[in-house]
Amino acid sequence: MKNRIPYILFLFSAVLTYGQVTLAISEVKEQKVNQPFNLTVLLEIAGENMEQETPLRMPDTSKFDIIGTASEQNTVVLDPKKGNVLNQLVYQMVLNPKQAGKFKFGSVLVTVNGKIYKTEPFEINVREGDKKSSVATTNFSDDLYLNMEIKDKTVYKNEPTIAVLRAYSRDYDNFRKVNNIQYPQHRNIRIKPVSFAKSEIESHSGIASQIIAVFMIFPSETGNIEVPPISASLGRAPKAEKISSNKVRLNVQKLPEGMPVHFKNAVGNFDITVANKNPGEIPQVEKPVNIAVQVSGSGNFGTLHLPKILNSDDYVFFAPKISTKTNARKDGLIGNLVAEYVVIPKKAGPITVRFEDFAYFNPEEKNYVDAGSKFIVLDVKTPEQIADAKSTLERVNDYTNNVLETVNTPVLQTHNLKVKDKSTINWKIVFGNLALMGALLSLFLVVRKKMTNRTLKPVVELKPITTIAETEEILRTQLSVQFDDSIEYLKKLADNKDYSKLLSVYDELHRDTKEIIGVNTESDFKKFLEKHKGQRFADDYRALSEQIQMEKYAPFHTDEHIDELLKSVIRLYSQIRQ
Repeated sequence: MKNRIPYILFLFSAVLTYGQVTLAISEVKEQKVNQPFNLTVLLEIAGENMEQETPLRMPDTSKFDIIGTASEQNTVVLDPKKGNVLNQLVYQMVLNPKQAGKFKFGSVLVTVNGKIYKTEPFEINVREGDKKSSVATTNFSDDLYLNMEIKDKTVYKNEPTIAVLRAYSRDYDNFRKVNNIQYPQHRNIRIKPVSFAKSEIESHSGIASQIIAVFMIFPSETGNIEVPPISASLGRAPKAEKISSNKVRLNVQKLPEGMPVHFKNAVGNFDITVANKNPGEIPQVEKPVNIAVQVSGSGNFGTLHLPKILNSDDYVFFAPKISTKTNARKDGLIGNLVAEYVVIPKKAGPITVRFEDFAYFNPEEKNYVDAGSKFIVLDVKTPEQIADAKSTLERVNDYTNNVLETVNTPVLQTHNLKVKDKSTINWKIVFGNLALMGALLSLFLVVRKKMTNRTLKPVVELKPITTIAETEEILRTQLSVQFDDSIEYLKKLADNKDYSKLLSVYDELHRDTKEIIGVNTESDFKKFLEKHKGQRFADDYRALSEQIQMEKYAPFHTDEHIDELLKSVIRLYSQIRQ
């Protein structure tokens, strides 16, 4: 499996179809010991009244190590008028053969509407793995795989979707060797890198994983589009090895009918505004005015067409300066797109600067929104009108400033003052200064002696000796007091909407909790939870940790989401301190 990762191979050899149900499995004929491979099961249920009554029941896998599992469920509309839909379930397992030999992989079972559907069993021939001559020739790419995960694979044209690149390996040291991540160019999609920051390493069923990159994908065509693999280098040049991720197929839907005439390609949820960048200045004839049009919200900012200024005899304008400020989060690309125009009025009086009509498609509401034409009215004046409108005091100030800036003022000459030298010494002054210094020194010694006599000896207090049970009780008390204080502080920050400080205080609470229970790393903390609180509690904490990490990089925070996170923190950490 060198220089590649397991692809989803739908070469199904046994497909059993009963009416509107399809159940299939990808067969694997030959494999090597300790060489992981993917096994994929596809379940399709078509029909409005068809209901899956049991989960997929897998056969005996005791001959294999289960490295990881994943599943994805999609709904495809076959006929919108009749309401026919197709429910797809893709279940994938990463298996690692334990020993050589021929093994029979049994049937996968599922019950739909009271009927049992199954796949045909098949045999897997597992051969011995290739022996390696020395450690120096060991290829560590065989123990590291890249997997591209896209949560929303059914999108509209120009609707952005998030792609996460995750690395899997048994050796933690392999993660730091991954570098030079490159994403491909494709004529039907545009890929925008969001972050190359690596997440915390997670471990499950003997294999570790880490998110190493996040991308935003913008499809520009409809239909089934295949996203090419993302590549990376493993190790340093010149001995670096190239590894690639899997391919992912997107189902890009056509935009519905009824789009406005002036609709271009905006897909998302937007708000458009027009403003004067210098509202305090009075617009003048033949003087430039900065006018900005801004589109803010969430959507395809990378390919969005901004509305332009309409031509008019009342003004002229120049090409705009366009700036983009965006941030990616799990529900899309958030930010704003601004175009700054320089407009020069050609006549006095009210002038209306009007922009093109703007419309966009909202994928959540599945409808078009017509924002109309935005405009701004400028009350343009001539220099004479501005001068006549000024008060007497303002005219005096303008005249004074003009005089100070244009008229040369005379420079006043100054004389240098010189101190006459004295050739004789005044001995009275010298002896007087010496006597004063001696008196001050004597006074200082007397005061210092009195302060030394009043100094008391420090009292040494002996700390009582505590037992192990008493020490554990003290630690529990410290954790309880610290938890209560931190929770009250978190609630106060949530009420004040200081969300960045709230996340920082949570990190301090989490770090102090690990110190009190005696663990240093995040992996040890998760093991502690699994041992003392159970696997389900550890999974709940893992979900909370992922939500906290995503919230840190979110440009906007909602009150509802923060309240949910705070409730989860209180619930989990209150059980940890018990």
